[in-house]
Amino acid sequence: MNTLDYVIVAVYLLGFLGMGFFFKDNKDSSDYFLGGRSMSWFPLSLSTMATQLSAISFVSAPAFVGLKLGGGMKWLSFEFAVPLAMLFIMIFIVPPLFRSGVVSIYEFVERRFGVSTRLILSV
Repeated sequence: MNTLDYVIVAVYLLGFLGMGFFFKDNKDSSDYFLGGRSMSWFPLSLSTMATQLSAISFVSAPAFVGLKLGGGMKWLSFEFAVPLAMLFIMIFIVPPLFRSGVVSIYEFVERRFGVSTRLILSV
């Protein structure tokens, strides 16, 4: 790496630290994860889908499909199934969780089955 690379990395890190300082007004986990419940379930579902379809998906998936030994159709079928799974999660999983008032899946499991089940799932 040369000097320009280090400068870019430093600016990137300082920028994200600055954004964290600027947007630090989250009161609790509901503010952080659910935007203070100021949005409906649909934008939050789109956020989940955008997280799944990050840049790493676009960089690594073609390499697994085309270059990995034994990859090919197995990995290609997996990559085609991911958007379908995300649509299923967006439509059938996120709305009931949002209506239940929980912040995370672990909180839902604790309410439904108890603390011991949540701890086992966490481990």
